Amino acid sequence: MFHKVFIGGRTRVYKGGGTLASILIEMNCPQHGLERFTIKVIKRFNIASDEITPKLKIKPRQGQISRVYIGRNVKYDQVKDYISDYFDQRGMLQEIVRMRMLT
Repeated sequence: MFHKVFIGGRTRVYKGGGTLASILIEMNCPQHGLERFTIKVIKRFNIASDEITPKLKIKPRQGQISRVYIGRNVKYDQVKDYISDYFDQRGMLQEIVRMRMLT
């Protein structure tokens, strides 16, 4: 993905990482019923090509994933597996109703 930036009257083109997709997660919540939220998947070129790194939320609830940064060679299935393992480690996997990739 290329971005055009105007600096000092000149146009410069930068190659940067872009959002590949988002993952929509629907889960059962005992207080609210059905809860939906998205996790953005962002491809980065300045990390290892097979690395997956989460960015955790601080507010409103600490410790939840808001974004996942991935390397160049990471596939969608690997990201879904990573997020499934994340929720499994926190004991929330059984409450997930649906996990779907949005483009």
